[in-house]
Amino acid sequence: MKTILGSFALVLGFAAAGCGSTADSPTAPTDTTATTAVVATPAATTFSLTDALVDAIQDEYHAEAVYQGVIADFGSVWPFANIIRAEQNHAAALGRLFTARGLAVPVRAWTIDNAPRFSSLQAACGAAADAEVANVAVYDRYLGEALPDDVRLVFTNNRAASLNNHLPAFNRCK
Repeated sequence: MKTILGSFALVLGFAAAGCGSTADSPTAPTDTTATTAVVATPAATTFSLTDALVDAIQDEYHAEAVYQGVIADFGSVWPFANIIRAEQNHAAALGRLFTARGLAVPVRAWTIDNAPRFSSLQAACGAAADAEVANVAVYDRYLGEALPDDVRLVFTNNRAASLNNHLPAFNRCK
């Protein structure tokens, strides 16, 4: 469960960085009250394959929902029109990992209705590039664990597509 919350915190951080509004700048509250950050040493967490799979598929769902919103707002524009199919394939590959283990494929936490929207295609491209970096981080977090071969293969392939294909495409359109 800590892993799931960590992923949603990552996504919320992504939204707070300017991706959750229709403007190009963040819409975070402008509270200027001084605050003190408390940094705690994280307790050792137990790896859960199910949590890793849930984090990965929800991250793919998030990307797909964001890209659907971009296409709805700006038309079938490059690279979103191409990459959305890859995100759907990534989620399908992860879904097969759930099914192979007798687990229900999680319901989508992200849809076009609750995904960030953007005021310009350039802003969408920048946010998508950031999302692909975050996607790579999701997979990096788990690839150091002892994963079953099929999970390692899907995680490695999805990570490589984000890093080597999606990220460069979004960086070119920023």
